Amino acid sequence: MGFDANEVINGKYGFLYDEDGRQLSTTQEFEAVVDLNKEEIEMAGEFMSGHKVMGGSGSGSVTYLKLTSALVKKISEEPTAKFNYLGKLDDPTAKGKEAVLYKRLSFDQIPLQNYSLGDLVEVELDFTFEDFEYKDSIDE
Repeated sequence: MGFDANEVINGKYGFLYDEDGRQLSTTQEFEAVVDLNKEEIEMAGEFMSGHKVMGGSGSGSVTYLKLTSALVKKISEEPTAKFNYLGKLDDPTAKGKEAVLYKRLSFDQIPLQNYSLGDLVEVELDFTFEDFEYKDSIDE
């Protein structure tokens, strides 16, 4: 059996909220991943190695259209600060919404200025996070 094409989530309904609950309304791209740290395990009598998850690390990036200097200035004034950001997918034609809280998120650089004549100015920020929690998930 196939699926209803309308239920595929449209990225236009992706939202990002800062620690104060304000939407970063000019967000163009957002990505967050957990890389799993694995140890390889040799097993007697087995050709292939096994793998054991020993931990993980969270990282990602956000790209947004620049309207103000507020976020970059905030990072520059307290570069060791950690935040809780909420990523949300809420397409009205999908089967539900998904929301993930990224805990103790910190940014990796302070991008002061970057532009090209004739192009919209975008800011790209890489980050790491120390924990996450599903607030909503789309389940079958």
